[in-house]
Amino acid sequence: MPPVSVTQDEMLILEEAQRRYPVTVEQLRAALRMRPSAFDLALRSLVRKGLLELEPLGDCTYVRPHALTSPPAPPRPPDRDDPSYR
Repeated sequence: MPPVSVTQDEMLILEEAQRRYPVTVEQLRAALRMRPSAFDLALRSLVRKGLLELEPLGDCTYVRPHALTSPPAPPRPPDRDDPSYR
């Protein structure tokens, strides 16, 4: 899958959704304290990009993150016994 560019607001939402999962849209909005219009725009954009999914359950809508924002694991140190190392 090719890399997807995200805005700073989208990254904030994505990181907070991962940190707090399971979380509702309203809980996420309150935690981030963003302008409602900016939050809604960024949330819709993340759904359109396939990085988040909104799940209506009863009277709440939950946010399910589909993307990881953590950096990849650092590379393993070379094995000095490996012939390709030389």
